[in-house]
Amino acid sequence: ALDQDVAEVWSLVTAEEREWVDCVRAASCGVFGDVAAVRVGIKTTADDVFIRSDWNELPAEMRPEPELLRPLLGHEDACRWTLPRRAKPSAKVLYTHEVMDGCRRAIDLRKYPRARAYLEAHRERLERRHYVLEAGREWYEIWVPQDPAAWIVPKIVFPDISPGPRFYLDVGGNLVDGDSYWITPAPRAPSDALYLLLGVANSTLMARFHDLAFNNRLYSGRRRYITQYVGKYPVPSPGTPAARELISLV
Repeated sequence: ALDQDVAEVWSLVTAEEREWVDCVRAASCGVFGDVAAVRVGIKTTADDVFIRSDWNELPAEMRPEPELLRPLLGHEDACRWTLPRRAKPSAKVLYTHEVMDGCRRAIDLRKYPRARAYLEAHRERLERRHYVLEAGREWYEIWVPQDPAAWIVPKIVFPDISPGPRFYLDVGGNLVDGDSYWITPAPRAPSDALYLLLGVANSTLMARFHDLAFNNRLYSGRRRYITQYVGKYPVPSPGTPAARELISLV
């Protein structure tokens, strides 16, 4: 079946499967994208400069200041429901952005001499990212830093490619790598909205819906989980008994 709207993703399903997908959609009160933001992680376009697991092994004078090194969640950290207790991402990113007066901006390297020394050692490579300079950005900026203020908010994280659903809750303020995505509730969403979305996303029902609605199996049965798909996951009305039970279980 091919949707009439050419902007929609297409899927190849039987009439019975299409009817089942339509029933799921009809029982919903909207989709994830109505109640939450679904975003890809950061994209540095120079990962081996900005992302490392051996920062402590660098010479002291080139070891960036601790407040600039942020734990980074990637696809290898992904699991279902929640991170193991006391689990910490192995990699950290040199995050060169901050929020000042409500606006995102690049950090002032004059305030961080060790980070400056490290970045200067890689300046030639970083300046080869001509698109950064042409966009009027500083040469040491991360290309897609996302919103620094949003990282501390509880969020759902999930990998781009996975054999099955691996959506998990992060309340540690970790950053998310570009091989993964993250979900934060809309400003006026109920306080327990994330639990509802997490329960739906990890459900067997939604795994079947994903396969039928988006038909995007890759090699070895793996699936793509991207904004275009997850943002269209149906969400039940949060006030129904079934939704309240799901929230409680999660």
